Amino acid sequence: MDRPSKTGHAFFARDDRVSGLRRRVPAWLKSVFPHWPLALLLMGSGAVNILAGLKLPVGLLGRLGPVATLSGSLAVLGSNTQILLGLGQIVVGVGLFWRLQAAWAFAVLLLVVTLGVDLLRAQTGAALLLPVAMLLLLLLARRYFGRQIILANYLISLVGIVAILAYGTFGTYLLGAGFHPRIHDLTTAFYFAIETLSTVGFGDFVPVDPETRMFAVSLIVVGLSIFATAIATAVGPAISRELNLIFTPRKESVKPENHVILFGEGAIARNTARELAQRDIAFVQVVDPRSEPPLPDRPVVKGDPSDDTVLEEAGIGSARMVIAARDDDGENAFIALAAKDLNPRVHVLAVATSARSIRRLKLARADLVFAPAVVGSRLLANLVEGGAIPQEFHDLLEGRPHKT
Repeated sequence: MDRPSKTGHAFFARDDRVSGLRRRVPAWLKSVFPHWPLALLLMGSGAVNILAGLKLPVGLLGRLGPVATLSGSLAVLGSNTQILLGLGQIVVGVGLFWRLQAAWAFAVLLLVVTLGVDLLRAQTGAALLLPVAMLLLLLLARRYFGRQIILANYLISLVGIVAILAYGTFGTYLLGAGFHPRIHDLTTAFYFAIETLSTVGFGDFVPVDPETRMFAVSLIVVGLSIFATAIATAVGPAISRELNLIFTPRKESVKPENHVILFGEGAIARNTARELAQRDIAFVQVVDPRSEPPLPDRPVVKGDPSDDTVLEEAGIGSARMVIAARDDDGENAFIALAAKDLNPRVHVLAVATSARSIRRLKLARADLVFAPAVVGSRLLANLVEGGAIPQEFHDLLEGRPHKT
C-alpha cells in the first residue's frame, strides 16, 4: 500500500488550520463587534479633535478621510471647545469598549451635536456620511450596551455636562454678532448658555438671525437631552430599585452565602446545574432574560451576565466560586473580569471552547480554565489507544448518568 507523501500531509495539515481559523473567526468577531469598531472610531475622532484644537500636526489620523470629517465639524466651534469635545469622545469611547449603557447614550448625543454643527454649516454629502452611519449603528446596536457601573456612569455624565456647557458657551461666543444685544465676551456667552439650558428665558439676549436661532434650538434640545440622560444614568438605577421595592414587594429571603454562581444556558451549563443539584451544592443560576434557566426550580437571576447589578443580585460578595459556562469565550472573559472586580477573593472557573482560548481567559483573571471539547477529545484518543476511563465516569459509559 502506498504511503502518503509529505506533500499530502502538509496539504491536509494546512487545510485543518484553515478550517480551524474559519471556525474561530466568527466567535472572535462576535466578542468584539460592534462595540470595538464604534469605540475605535469615536476615540480616533477625539484624538484628531484634540490635536487640531492644539494646532498640532494630525499626522496619520488626519489622512483617514472619514475620521477627519468628524474633526472638521467641531473645528468651527473654536479650539477650546474642540479639545473639550475631543476629550469627551475619548472618555465615551473607552466606555463603549466596556459596553457601558451611559457611554452609548452620550455617544449618541455627541454624534447628534456633530450632525447639528454640520447642518448649521450647511454641510452635505461626505461630511455627513460617517456621523450618520455611526449614529445608525449605535441605535441598531443598543442591546449590546447594557452594563451599568455607578462610578463610570458619574464620570461619563460629568463629561456630557461639561461638553454641552462648552458647546453652548463657545458657540454663543462665535455667533455673538447674531444676538441682540451683541454678545462679545465669554462670561456673557456662558451666562446665555446657562440661561438657555435652564429654560429660564429672561429675554435679555435674543437671537435675531436664522443661524443663531437654529443654534439656540440645538442647544436646548441637545442640552436637555444630556441633562436628562445624566440624571437617568446616574440616579436612575437606584430610583428604579426603590420603586420596585415599593410597588412589587418581595418576600424576605435569606441571601445565599458560600455558594456557586453558574452562568450559561447551553448544554454544559445544564449538565453542570444537574450535577450541582444532585450533590446538594448551593448555587444560583444567571441566565439571559430571553432564555430559560437550566433548572427552573433553583434560584435564578435573569439579566446581562456582565452587568455588576446582576452579579450583586446573585450574591457575588459572598460567593465562593463563579462558573462562566456561556457558549461565547468573550462573554466568559467579561464575566471573569467583572466577578474579580466585585469580589477579588472569589474563585473563577471559566469554560473555553478551544485550547487557544485558555490563555486569553487566564489573562481575564480566571483561576481555572476548562475546555470540555479538548478534554473530551483527549479521552477519546486514550480510549482508542486502550487507555482506562476513571471509575467515577463508568456510570456514564454504562448509560446510567446518575451517581450511586
